Amino acid sequence: MIEIAILYILNKYDATIYRVSKILEEIFFAYIKSSTGTINPALKRLENLGCVNFIEKMSDGGMLSKIYSITPEGKKHLNELLISYIPQNPYHILNEAKIMLYCSDVLSVNELIEFKENLKNSLELYKIKLEKGLKNEYITINETQKKTVLITLNETEKLIELL
Repeated sequence: MIEIAILYILNKYDATIYRVSKILEEIFFAYIKSSTGTINPALKRLENLGCVNFIEKMSDGGMLSKIYSITPEGKKHLNELLISYIPQNPYHILNEAKIMLYCSDVLSVNELIEFKENLKNSLELYKIKLEKGLKNEYITINETQKKTVLITLNETEKLIELL
C-alpha cells in the first residue's frame, strides 16, 4: 500500500522524501503510518521499476536533496496496481480498500469501473468469510467478540454499498 500512496502523491507533486512523508501524514493520516524507514525502500523499489526518478538539488540550507517525480511508467503502474488489486492479507482489506478508494481519482472512467468491480468482489468474498465465521458452530465466541465481528461486517457492507 505504501507504494500506491507514494505514486499517488508523486502523481500530484514532485517531492523530497521528507515532503512525501509529510503529505502521507496529511492525506492518509487515517490509514497509513509511515516513516523514512518505509518510504525510502519503497522509493528505491519504484525507482528500480522505472516508476519514479529524481533530480538532486541543493536546498537553501546547503543540503543536497533528491526531488522525486513520477514517470509515465509510474502513472501506468499506479493504475495497474489499483485496477488489479488482490488483497495479500484479507484481514487488511478494509484499510487497503479505503486507501485504494482515496487514490482512485487518477483512473479513467473505464478503469474506474473495472477497479470498483474488482474491489467489490474482494470485499464480498471477505463479507462471506465473516458471515461463515459467525455461523460456524465449532467456534465459540463471546458477545464482545461477536459484536466486534459484526462491526467489521457492517463496515464491509458499507464499503460495498459505496461501490
